[in-house]
Amino acid sequence: MDLRALKTFEACVRHGHFLKAAEELQYAPSTVTLQIQRLETDLGVALFVRDGKRVIVTEAGRWLHQQASVLLKSIGAIRQTVSDIAAGDNGSVRIAAIEPVASQQLAIVIADFCNARPNVELTMEVSGSRAIAERVRAGELEFGVCSAPPSKFMLAFEPLIEERLGIMLNVNHPLANRDSITASDLAGLTVLVKEPTCIYRELWETAIDPTGPRQFSYMEVGSFFVIQQMVKAAFGVGIVPMYNGLEQEGALVIRPLADLNPVVAIGLAYKNKNVLGKAALLLMEAVRGIRGTAG
Repeated sequence: MDLRALKTFEACVRHGHFLKAAEELQYAPSTVTLQIQRLETDLGVALFVRDGKRVIVTEAGRWLHQQASVLLKSIGAIRQTVSDIAAGDNGSVRIAAIEPVASQQLAIVIADFCNARPNVELTMEVSGSRAIAERVRAGELEFGVCSAPPSKFMLAFEPLIEERLGIMLNVNHPLANRDSITASDLAGLTVLVKEPTCIYRELWETAIDPTGPRQFSYMEVGSFFVIQQMVKAAFGVGIVPMYNGLEQEGALVIRPLADLNPVVAIGLAYKNKNVLGKAALLLMEAVRGIRGTAG
């Protein structure tokens, strides 16, 4: 059935008059009559009984009107939703980011985006760089915020910030008063590091001479928050990116590594911007606002 004919039929029933329906729809009266005739022919039933200039709806017409009203409302909602998706005000976006970028840089960006576009269904996961890149490549995420993906993944990468590693110390630690820390200063200490697949652990391992003597011991901890709490409890020192937000006044400080200065670029990884929805593109643009704000 022609949806235009159904819309015309609904207006005729509502007004009880073909002419008034024609005026509302801005059709010629003959167009309204022709559409109703074609609809009746298509269905094989009479939908109206003519009573002079007015029309009376038949039983079949009353049932069709109920169904047509529901259908036309549904189509209207579909049109509106599609329009909202095209404008970036509806739809869904799935992204992922590494820690602590997610909490220290992106949390406010995501909150502002969701407040501005409450009808967008947004999911943000926290994961490692490699896992994020794999899921972006597989099409499971619109984009990720991570370190540069392997070239074989053939993903686009936009660097946003450069992160440097530092040493997290309890404020009462003897090294806390130093402006910077050297690797040799860590002799005899317990160094808290993330898991081997973490980009910050990889960066640390690359910076430390793998052939040189290890004068300190490692303890692997899977969470920066846990590292933070352990250092706060005066156990060990943490290898963390240098974010002021990770420090705690009166409890923790982060000092740069003077002799190693390991740096990693963090940015946007995505597959093809041309197939991303408007909401995802708008969120990407908002995330670009963190450029140069690390530390």
